Amino acid sequence: MYYEPRVHVLPHGSSSPSRMALVARRLGFSGIIVMSINGSGGLQGLDAAHRIGGISLAIGVEVTSKDPRSLRGRISALRDRYPFLAVHATNESLLREALDDPRVDLVVNSGFRLTVPEARSAKRNQVALAIDLQPMIRLRGASRSRWLDLQRYNVRVARKFGISLMITASPRSHLDLRAPRDMIAMAHILGITREEALDALRLPGRILEMNQRRWASPGVEVLEERANYLKRDGGI
Repeated sequence: MYYEPRVHVLPHGSSSPSRMALVARRLGFSGIIVMSINGSGGLQGLDAAHRIGGISLAIGVEVTSKDPRSLRGRISALRDRYPFLAVHATNESLLREALDDPRVDLVVNSGFRLTVPEARSAKRNQVALAIDLQPMIRLRGASRSRWLDLQRYNVRVARKFGISLMITASPRSHLDLRAPRDMIAMAHILGITREEALDALRLPGRILEMNQRRWASPGVEVLEERANYLKRDGGI
């Protein structure tokens, strides 16, 4: 069950959800997560995409903000509305805030080295770290070398502290999508083993499944069908 967890479609990208889903299915994905930016809505063509067979399509939200306070507010407002919540951390204060919030599923790190406190926060709060492969494809020369060094460092820190990883090509067009086998090969350049890459591609689907279940408290699931059955039989 391989997922591409960070898909941007019209109007945030240049392709429709249907085109993204069709190409992703052909490449070997079981599902994609289409991102709404800050819950702004306006995503086009979702009904047609949901009718495509052979691939699952989920709607997630990518939260952006200028400061930690407004980031917390947006997470609070959007968490219950979406089965998958990612934060795009464009500065280090946002990165620290996102990794310290257990309501966040995924953090997209815009080029910062993980510190030990940040790594411990990510592990404690079970926040996954995105390995965005798009710069590997687009950058050239010294910029690409610096990016590779940074990502290899963050991968080593993530492995040391047991932080979960997700791999994404961050596609904004169907032409940006990459097959799982290609993403595994690119991840290997960053020091990610095949087994780690496979887990990273499967993790979004597992998180979606967990988030769509109902929890009364940590570790306590609400089994609605069971409760209704007992009510009908006079058991409760």
